[in-house]
Amino acid sequence: MDVLILGGTTLARTLAGLLVERGLDVTTSLAGRTRTPRALPSAVRVGGFGGADGLAGWLAENRPGCVVNAVHPFAAVMTANAAAACRRTGTALARLEPPSWHAQPGSADWTWVSSNEEAVQAVRRLPDPVLLTVGRQGTADYLPLGERDITHRVINAPDEPLPAGWTLLTQRGPFTYENERALMADPAHTIATLVAKDSGGAELDPKLVVAAQTGASVVMIARPPAPGYGDRVSTPQQALDWALARLGE
Repeated sequence: MDVLILGGTTLARTLAGLLVERGLDVTTSLAGRTRTPRALPSAVRVGGFGGADGLAGWLAENRPGCVVNAVHPFAAVMTANAAAACRRTGTALARLEPPSWHAQPGSADWTWVSSNEEAVQAVRRLPDPVLLTVGRQGTADYLPLGERDITHRVINAPDEPLPAGWTLLTQRGPFTYENERALMADPAHTIATLVAKDSGGAELDPKLVVAAQTGASVVMIARPPAPGYGDRVSTPQQALDWALARLGE
């Protein structure tokens, strides 16, 4: 095997396509949390490795030429496990992660928090309607907000029942500006508070553009700190170039 991609993101899928086009032997690993993942151009394995020890054992057995960690910026446990396992086995590792939105215009006006719990406290002080875009796994943290006008947008429905007043939207991105404008700037239901994670990107996400236009308050959850091991790249093309260099292609 040439490259193991720790995937589950649009960046990972794009990178897999670029690597396969170059004739490389690529496997993308998915955690299995999304019930209906999109098709991938590479070989796929689904399920956890069993922590850093399990991943280190898998790397020692399968001996990929390099690993690209392209999981979501908030998949802190997987990122830490990847760094530990690659360090232990001497496997080259790159973290594919888009740039933070911290440097984007207007970001200083957002309420930056470090966790879902802090986001809940911030939302308590802000008006409805609220658009919650933090993913299915964080649902339980926001239930204490109770019976408020909250739209909870996720790919797959959460297991927890939602309070009265909440609206569940099961939609898969990426979302266009037109999509977000229709949802957030509806004259009959204009979003007043947006809760999001710093997923990042070279350009501002459309929902943040609309929030700036409508004057909605933004509660932004900052990324967890990243491990020190491995190289960092911010685009699939950079990750491709990095992998080719490591493989001597």
